[in-house]
Amino acid sequence: VLRDDFRQNPTDVVVAAGEPAILECQPPRGHPEPTIYWKKDKVLKNIILVLKQIRGGKLMISNTRKSDAGMYTCVGTNMVGERDSDPAELTVFERPTFLRRPINQVVLEEEAVDFRCQVQGDPTPTVRWRKDDADLPRGRYDIKDDYTLRIKKAASTDEGTYTCIAENRVGKVEASATLTVR
Repeated sequence: VLRDDFRQNPTDVVVAAGEPAILECQPPRGHPEPTIYWKKDKVLKNIILVLKQIRGGKLMISNTRKSDAGMYTCVGTNMVGERDSDPAELTVFERPTFLRRPINQVVLEEEAVDFRCQVQGDPTPTVRWRKDDADLPRGRYDIKDDYTLRIKKAASTDEGTYTCIAENRVGKVEASATLTVR
């Protein structure tokens, strides 16, 4: 005997890359008691690898990667047959990381200054700038489409620490640089 109804279907999971992910499933009742396999994107996986293990219906991925994202189905099987659970989606996001950080600069008064800040992440991070732990004063600074902070004509009041902050739903990073005006 192998019933149709799963005692517990897996549910969607969202994690940041590098974090553990656990998908849970309780197969239908059956005689003999069914064993469990998992399919990813409809392909049978014998996921008893170093990083992925099955314990009591749980699929555990200890260190998720982007490539682990996909649709997972729990399969309960015994000598009578097999049943597929409803699929569950594993989404793996990436925390923001810097491709380019702002660097310290020394300029003469009236010179233009560019602080560059390039980030990546999934979902795409939002980027903002702060000066000395406060929001930038309006009108004095331009922030370009590539998140470069531009000061057209540096003045002594522009001296300080500028911080690029990148944030998405799974993380936040900051990088700072100082400006000295001579």
